[in-house]
Amino acid sequence: MYNIGDKVKYKTYSDNLITSVKTGTITAVCSDKDSYVNLCVENDVIQYFSKKLKRYVPVKPKNMATIYFTIPQRLCDDFVLVEDILREA
Repeated sequence: MYNIGDKVKYKTYSDNLITSVKTGTITAVCSDKDSYVNLCVENDVIQYFSKKLKRYVPVKPKNMATIYFTIPQRLCDDFVLVEDILREA
């Protein structure tokens, strides 16, 4: 898994086709789910703050598709799914 501050290579798409491979530094981890508001990466595990348990717990594997990383670029930020990251740069 990747941590905030890691420099990575990732795929970008246009019309569902891979258009290029970019390099950038991860600045944030986010989710499309409302319940995953407060996310962090600890020991290479993406975690969310559970209101019920009052602590951070790992994101369930079935919800990993909702997780994305923010990678700033010159003109605008890229929002990259975990599966689109190729490797550390």
